[in-house]
Amino acid sequence: MSLPELLIASLLLASSSGAALGVWSQAMATWQQSSELQKQADQLELLQLASHRWLTLRGSEHDLVISGSDRCVLDVEAVDVASDRDLPMPPGMTRQWVVDPERLGIWQELSALNVNGEVLLQRRQLVSPAAYGLCES
Repeated sequence: MSLPELLIASLLLASSSGAALGVWSQAMATWQQSSELQKQADQLELLQLASHRWLTLRGSEHDLVISGSDRCVLDVEAVDVASDRDLPMPPGMTRQWVVDPERLGIWQELSALNVNGEVLLQRRQLVSPAAYGLCES
């Protein structure tokens, strides 16, 4: 092999190796991002399950239903205060309770945030007081 052929072969090898490393680097970054997103999704699911368990076990201990109403309606402020006290949110996660427009219950909205505070993932769950035995017949 002559010197020019050897130099061209070396340049081709170096450029293809650099391109391969770039592809592997991008693949690794994508995999890490996907893994982090899956961890946050799992954490949101655990928070939903914890809220369900909390309402099942301790919902009747708190005054969560609006008294004096002809219908069984959850007091969104009381649920918010009690859940924040009993189920603190981990960093990077938020919880919001929103009244259902049809008064079927309240929506629990759980969000996972990135470092800039933007919502990456969100889970919503309708919470009905009757489902947790909080309504008196």
